[in-house]
Amino acid sequence: MKKILLGAAVAMLGIAPALAADLAVKARPVPMAAPAFNWSGFYIGGFVGGAAADRDVTSTEPVTAAGQFYNGPLPNAYSLSSSFIGGGTIGWNYQPMGSIWVFGVEGEAGYIHLNNTIRDRNAINAGFAYPDSLDNTRLGDWYGVAAGRLGIAANQFLIYGKGGVAFINKNYSFNDACNIAPCGPSLLTIGRNDSSYVTWAAGGGVEYAFNNNWSIKGEYLYLATRQTIVSAGVVGPGPGVGIAVTNVHTDPGINTGKIGLNYRFGGPVVAKY
Repeated sequence: MKKILLGAAVAMLGIAPALAADLAVKARPVPMAAPAFNWSGFYIGGFVGGAAADRDVTSTEPVTAAGQFYNGPLPNAYSLSSSFIGGGTIGWNYQPMGSIWVFGVEGEAGYIHLNNTIRDRNAINAGFAYPDSLDNTRLGDWYGVAAGRLGIAANQFLIYGKGGVAFINKNYSFNDACNIAPCGPSLLTIGRNDSSYVTWAAGGGVEYAFNNNWSIKGEYLYLATRQTIVSAGVVGPGPGVGIAVTNVHTDPGINTGKIGLNYRFGGPVVAKY
């Protein structure tokens, strides 16, 4: 009997290490898959880029009610210079867990300056140092956009569209400040100065997050600044003083392109194995 018990004890001692090793193997944790990147959070950033008008300005020489030109017809259309743009961005994104959709709101404000001036080439003093008539248009020097964003994310890549309200400073004027020969004998100022214009903006872009907080983007945005205005003025000192004249002026829209860098606060940690 003692021999039987002793043999059983020895057998158990032999099996125990194998069982312990087997249990240790089974107890090893299974590595968890790295969570997908999530775009949720507030962010700020900056951008630089360029802007160009989508067509020429059109503007008519001031004309009386009887259809008589004030000082001979101006060229009907002229182009605006292209512009550097630069400014800042602030926004917020929300991406539901497990979803590819990213919802957001974004505001941007910056510098823009599209400008040109033409003179009356048909006037008697076309080559004179003091041109008889000057037609000037400026879009800028500032603008802002408040927009919604909707995007599709593939981890750290985001493709998005955006649209909303745009605000921009505009300036247009027709000016004849010379009545000394060989200039024409009358003076005239017509148009509007430094008005704030509210319109819409739409565009889209692509953004890449190269770590948990920093991302870089490229974006196109159209500013719908196209507008036709009929302006009025009165002939000043000189022949025809007091006669009312009007002109029709149309601003172009603006195409913008930019690259930007954003910093996102409190972004989720992307696990790496």
